[in-house]
Amino acid sequence: MIVISLIVSGFIIVYFVYFPPIPKRKKVYDYAIVLGCPNRKDGSLCTSQIKRCNLAIKAYQKGYYKTMVISGGANKNQYVESIEMNRYIQDKISIPYILETQSKNTFENFEYTHKIIKDASVLVISSQTHIGRACAICKKYFKDYSGIYYPEHRIKHILREFFARWIYIGNDIKDICKKGLTVKKS
Repeated sequence: MIVISLIVSGFIIVYFVYFPPIPKRKKVYDYAIVLGCPNRKDGSLCTSQIKRCNLAIKAYQKGYYKTMVISGGANKNQYVESIEMNRYIQDKISIPYILETQSKNTFENFEYTHKIIKDASVLVISSQTHIGRACAICKKYFKDYSGIYYPEHRIKHILREFFARWIYIGNDIKDICKKGLTVKKS
């Protein structure tokens, strides 16, 4: 029983080390990073894309950020997520924007966006289930960040994110172990 308690406690500690609370939002960020997700097969926006776009619009109207970066390439089909999401937003309101069109996952969203905007302050926009992992990845690239999200209660998204978080932790631990085993040559 003690061993099981220690193992469970260890998992809980590791989880909260990797996914600390999202920093409190300040008044204005240089950029909002609107994270993409795949379009439907016919190219139309999926529900998650629409919710992220609508949240980006509301956040801009409230003055939370100056310029929007929509990040997402053609992941599951030929439709580039960031381009399609930007069309939706610009049809409703004119927001200054930058499109990152190459990324295929959350890691690449931040990696490629960082190459474009460097160390600017960023507000991450995603779903409630995704925002914790997104901000955990974001903090590897940006010092000044926060996140906002829309509510997400769909079981398939909750389960997918649960497993994605543990995969993220496992991959990070593997990377740390590899770096520890690498011998630097002088």
